[in-house]
Amino acid sequence: MTAGPADAPAPRCTLVAESKRYPQKIVRSVRFDGRDLVVEIQGPGWSFAQVVFREVQGFRVLDERDLGEFWNAHSEPNGWLWEVHAGGWRDLERRRRTFDAMRLTQREYLLVDEKCISVLGTRPPEIVDLGADPRS
Repeated sequence: MTAGPADAPAPRCTLVAESKRYPQKIVRSVRFDGRDLVVEIQGPGWSFAQVVFREVQGFRVLDERDLGEFWNAHSEPNGWLWEVHAGGWRDLERRRRTFDAMRLTQREYLLVDEKCISVLGTRPPEIVDLGADPRS
């Protein structure tokens, strides 16, 4: 992957610790019901889980090529679910005076895949195991 533009802020992220249970994953589906965003993943073997973001203020899906500033530090094999503290989508939106969700949004997350998902909200994601635990 190539780096982002020279003027792009460098992302500061921390790995969501709970995601370490799935060292690798494939996104199988993405559903949004107007409030919660549910991303279904398949991990090693026949392990399946849902990554649930509750009370979402916004989300976007972009090809990984459009998020070059996150590579190589914030992508697999280093991890796939990150809390973004600076240099992400929220900081880009912060530049717009009409971005009203900023007053509500306290957190940003990035789920990296071929199509990356940025999520703005107030609560951390939950990982709900649906099948075999990948550590078994």
